[in-house]
Amino acid sequence: MSLRFFTTLALCLLLAACGFHLRGMGPGVGLFPYPSVFVAGDGPVAAQLRNELQQITTVHLLPAASSDAALIAVDSESSERKILSLNSNGKVSEYRIYYTVSYRVNKPGNAALIPSSSMRLFRDYTYDENNELGKEAEAQMLINDLRQDAARQILRRVSAQARKNTAVTEDAPAKAPASMGPRLDAY
Repeated sequence: MSLRFFTTLALCLLLAACGFHLRGMGPGVGLFPYPSVFVAGDGPVAAQLRNELQQITTVHLLPAASSDAALIAVDSESSERKILSLNSNGKVSEYRIYYTVSYRVNKPGNAALIPSSSMRLFRDYTYDENNELGKEAEAQMLINDLRQDAARQILRRVSAQARKNTAVTEDAPAKAPASMGPRLDAY
């Protein structure tokens, strides 16, 4: 066997040992708390949510809403671009892109897990009037990145809220028996 083979093998083992994984294939992917889910909405974030959920093998993505499944409803999404800074000639040198998503999540049985909520994400980019087409393409790539981030944040929030609700119900003390008179340790 050659030195090149052993070097490649050592590199692969080193990457595996440090926890390296491809995007969408990491250990957090299978942590969605519900076995079936329906995503309501027609926008790009809803489509990204469907795409992310299809990659999780333990989750069944339903084509229609069901009372037995979780519901993630993307109610609205919008983007806007604002001037961040101007150069010495008074021309735009930086923009900030905002992406706002309103959503809600119901547990199976239609109980609200996350009531109507919204998140606002942003990215900054420099602008060059001599490269207008390139900068517009960059802005579109940033918007796509914001959509992916929004979808992943929604999934993380669903998982976190479900774990929080489970911990609260498990830690709730048993109902105390009715009082049978004054407490002996009371002063």
